[in-house]
Amino acid sequence: MEMFGELNRLQASWRVFPTRSTLPSEMERHYRAALEDPDALLLVAEDDGRVIGMAVGHVHRPSSFSQDLAVELSSVFVHRAHRHRGAARALTEEVARFARDRGVERVTLKTFSQNQEAIEAYRRMGFEPRTLQMTAPVERLAPLEREQTGSSG
Repeated sequence: MEMFGELNRLQASWRVFPTRSTLPSEMERHYRAALEDPDALLLVAEDDGRVIGMAVGHVHRPSSFSQDLAVELSSVFVHRAHRHRGAARALTEEVARFARDRGVERVTLKTFSQNQEAIEAYRRMGFEPRTLQMTAPVERLAPLEREQTGSSG
């Protein structure tokens, strides 16, 4: 949970949706459930017995158009002092082995577009972009004054 707290703080400035106050307890339940779920994997990376990184993998159906399954890689985090030493790659490789053991042919992930360090690391590992989520405030798309004047476009 310490690692999740650091990941949560790292992502805070990139979020457009505020986090729920119950998020830490929800994630703790999620991580504990992963320990019991045969279609999930919770990993940590250690250096001299100290946890320096983590990742989660779980089987999911990434497309509503297909029956194919993938393993989603999530909650990837490596302490800054331990980055660029292969921990994230090792965690990702273990998730890929988990996928292969379940007969799954793809690993998916989501990351914030502002997280350029992670995006470059994932590209070096072999990930390619597939989808793009875009957001906009409602006010930008349908300004209140336009609605009040009754104009349509």
